[in-house]
This record gives sequence, C-alpha cells and structure tokens, in this order.
Amino acid sequence: MNREFGPKIKHRINLGIVVFALILLYVIVCFFLSLKETSIMGYQVRNGTLSENRIYTGIALRDEYPVYSESSGYVALFVREGERVAYNNPVYAIDESGKFSDLTQKDPNETTILSSSELDSLKQSVMLFSKEFSEIRFEDAVSYESRLREEMGRYENREMMLNIDKINSMHINDMISFYNASYSGIVTYFYDGYEMTSPEGLTEKDFDTESYSPKYVCNDDCLEKGDFIYKYTNNENWSLCLYVPQDELSRFEEGDYVEVKFLKTQTSSWGKIHIVNNFVDGSIVSLSFTNSMVTFAPDRFVEVELMFEEDTGLKVPKSSIATNSFYLIDKSFVISGGNSSNYGVNRQVVSENGNVSTVFTEVTVYKETEDEYYVSMSGLSPGDVLYYVNSDDSLPPADQPLTFTVGKQGTLIGVYNINKGYANFRQIEILYENDEYAIIKPNSSAGLRAYDYIALDSSVVTDKDFVY
Repeated sequence: MNREFGPKIKHRINLGIVVFALILLYVIVCFFLSLKETSIMGYQVRNGTLSENRIYTGIALRDEYPVYSESSGYVALFVREGERVAYNNPVYAIDESGKFSDLTQKDPNETTILSSSELDSLKQSVMLFSKEFSEIRFEDAVSYESRLREEMGRYENREMMLNIDKINSMHINDMISFYNASYSGIVTYFYDGYEMTSPEGLTEKDFDTESYSPKYVCNDDCLEKGDFIYKYTNNENWSLCLYVPQDELSRFEEGDYVEVKFLKTQTSSWGKIHIVNNFVDGSIVSLSFTNSMVTFAPDRFVEVELMFEEDTGLKVPKSSIATNSFYLIDKSFVISGGNSSNYGVNRQVVSENGNVSTVFTEVTVYKETEDEYYVSMSGLSPGDVLYYVNSDDSLPPADQPLTFTVGKQGTLIGVYNINKGYANFRQIEILYENDEYAIIKPNSSAGLRAYDYIALDSSVVTDKDFVY
C-alpha cells in the first residue's frame, strides 16, 4: 500500500478580502435600492424668522389743524415743511401784485447761505431719497425734485424777509400781507382729508394708495381767500393705522405692544396696540406712539415692518410638512407611567379555536387631549377590542365601559425626523407660515429641536422608512 507523503496545504481566509466583499455587497444593494426608490434628501432644522407678511403700509394720523388764507393772491412760504414754527413767527405772505416772486429771483452770482442744521437736514433728505429710489418709479424723482425746489424757495423767501428795505423801496409793501403763526407747531403744506380723522373713522378704502390724491400748496400758487394754505401739529402723540387681514389678526391679540421698524429711516420704536374696527375680511389696528412724529410729519402713508417675537422659532420648508392619520384611543384603555415612558394597551386576541386571550401591545403616543391619545396605527387594526385599564386594580366606575373598539381616527401635522437613519414622524405646532417656510414651536414634547435632520420632501417618505 503506497502512501504519498508531502506537505499539507492549509486554506487560510483573508480577512481583508472578506471585509472588502461585504462592503462591496452593501454598496451594490444600496445602489439597486436607490434605483427602485426615490432618495430621501435631508434638511437641517435651524432657528429663523419670517419677514413676509410682517410688512404693512399704514396711515399716519396726527392732531393736524388746518389754516386757511386770509386774503387772495400769490403765496410765498417762509417755513420749511416739517419744520417747527414758534408762536407769532412769520409763516407765509400773500402778494396781490404778483411782484413779490420777482424779488425771489436772485442774481445767479448771489448765494443763499444755509445754516449747518439746514444743510444737514437737506443732506439727510437726499440720502433717504437715494436709498428708497427705484428706477421703476421714476416719477418719484420728478416729484422729489419739485419738493427740493420748493424747500430752496422757502429758504430764499426767508432771506427776502430780512431785506424789508428793498420791498419798501419798490413801494409794493401795501400789496403784500405777512401772516404769523397763531400757534406753535410743526408745519406741513398738504391737505388730503385725513386731518383730524380718528382711527375709528377709517375704512378699508382709505388704505388704497393708488386713489390717494393730496393737494399741495407751493410757492407762487394763486389762492383765494379761505383756501387751505398750511396746517400745524402741536404735540408728539400720533398713531399709525394698519389694515390687517383676519388670518393675521391673532398676532396683534397676543400682546399690548409691538416693535415697529420704520423702513424709511430704518429706525425702530414700540407701538401700543389698539384693535379699533372689525370688518368681514380684516380689521383696523392702531399703533400709538409718543415720539418720532416730526420725522413722518410730511408723510401720510408709512411703510413699516413689525417685529413679532412669535415669528422666531424653528424654520422648516413647507415641503417637509406632512399630515398623518392616527387612532384616537380613550385614555382609560391606555397603560402609561411607571418607570417606563412607553405606552401600551391590553388587546383582545381570538385564536383559531375561539379562545379569547389578552395581549399587551405597545403603542406610540403622539399627542394627548383631555380624554384621548393620538396613537400610531402600527400594531392596531380597526375593530380591535381593548380592555379597560386600572392601575390600582380597583373597581371601575359604574358608567365606565370595560371595552373599547379601535376605529376612531384623527390627523396631525408633522415632519419626518431622520436623525437615526430612519424616518420617525414628529408632531409640530406651526406658529406662522408663508408660501415656502413655516415657523414652528421649538422644544415641544417629542417634537423638533434645532439642528435635527428632517426629510426635505415628505411626499416620498412614510413612517419608519430607512434613509439610504
């Protein structure tokens, strides 16, 4: 019997090749799964704000007292619009001859000297206009140029008043009447019918800026006796009235004051909230102030942004928000508490031979009301019978049903949290929203927190889906 002797060959497994093969297999499986299913894109939740739907154009109401011309003729204005005039100081003159305007045509070689405060005021006016100007509204430039010329004309008229000897030498002073202020206050030269109007007297139509047509009084205008010539405001109290749609009114009902940012000056102030009129589609809200009246004295419509604290929270895309259905279970039939945060029910099970038994089934609770829990549909089916739960083993109340049949449903809105690699529905509470984003309440029970990852498109996700 021949035997062959030789070295034995040992087949050793290369661990590196095995690991590489497993990784390759995992990549191949994930690749084919990604071809069959829509990929789930993630979005990291951050704190944010919504600026849309917080910008309003309001009507500024003040105590405005109109003054009417005491004679007929051509007007010469001495006080710049928005400037304070002291009692018994000159405000305007009426020239019956029409020659006073000739005196204001200065020699081109002469220079109108402005004080430093007047020069600073003009610079600020030009800077504000440059900041707000839009090429699509070029007519604003034409209007502003006219207003600027009027301001310079008033400066020149005021200088001319200092040269009374020149007027006397022309022997026309008998035809020029000078008028002084009967009261001190801030002077403006436009009339629009809102003078002495109260917030309660406004309607929705008053906020139509396209139909707004004020009457302005300018240098050299020919006025009749009794015509409007200027108005004055003698206190800092004023209000800004907003027309607010009904779906946004809740913001104003949650507090007494709101921070107001004036877009014209980029400054802020706090306004006291008063809801004064309610209509079918909206309400008029008055914001009262005790400062900044002088800044907006020449303006009737003022654009503002309201800085609501409730607009700050967790900012999520609208595409991430989903609506899910849940069973509504009477609290008497759900086991909760103890050393565990889990919830469960005692569910009736009937075997094939008809034997009835009780099986404890865990459920996930997403929300609770005074009498019911919203529980996940996984693990339960319509028609399942649940038994009454009494933690202390005492007898139930006489009117307490001993069984509950699963079937009643409710819906909740939420997002799919994907922090753990699978989709987990989380209920959310929306504070405010626009067309693209929603601000939701942060740190709610079993809700979202900053820096959580959620599914960007809720339409391609179902609860417990794995994220590849």
